[in-house]
Amino acid sequence: MVRLVGIVICLSAVVAAGCAPKRVGPAGVIAARPPETAPATKGSPTPPPGSLPAPEPLSRSGTGTIPGSQPTPTALGPRAASLAEAQLGKPYQWGAAGPDKFDCSGLVQYVYSNLGVSLPRVSRQQASAGVHVDRADLQPGDLVFFVLSGSRIDHVGIYLGHGQFIHAPRRYSPVRTDSLNNSWWRQRFKGGRRVG
Repeated sequence: MVRLVGIVICLSAVVAAGCAPKRVGPAGVIAARPPETAPATKGSPTPPPGSLPAPEPLSRSGTGTIPGSQPTPTALGPRAASLAEAQLGKPYQWGAAGPDKFDCSGLVQYVYSNLGVSLPRVSRQQASAGVHVDRADLQPGDLVFFVLSGSRIDHVGIYLGHGQFIHAPRRYSPVRTDSLNNSWWRQRFKGGRRVG
């Protein structure tokens, strides 16, 4: 009996430690963002409204793991993916971080702040939070980063599984899902991060 109680207490401590949100702060260079994710600067180009591919059907739950990485994929990721999906269809607005309107990094910040995780406000800074995840090892809730114009990260979304991610793409386009397998997004993908 004493041994069984000891095992239960030990398992409870492991589960609590693994699920507790950890604060993630910025680490990296702060730089100006392009027009879709930062204030417009003189002479900055704005992508035309039809420049992004059409959204693809939503699927759930990815596969793969990263041995020894923290936090575990099962801790916070599925909750983040689910909360992000609840924002589908909400309008894009530059500089907005919810709850009714979002830009790309605002959506990510909103989702994770509601789960107790503090993230930087802009996508380029968010790309330094957490731990790196290879594309083949992405799990629901991981952040996915892109370069849409120029040479620096300027867009972020939340991975949902099976190659799908959710994001606030641009003006005149609400929060939606797209596929990393789409050639347009695949060419612009720059990496994933796991936060928690």
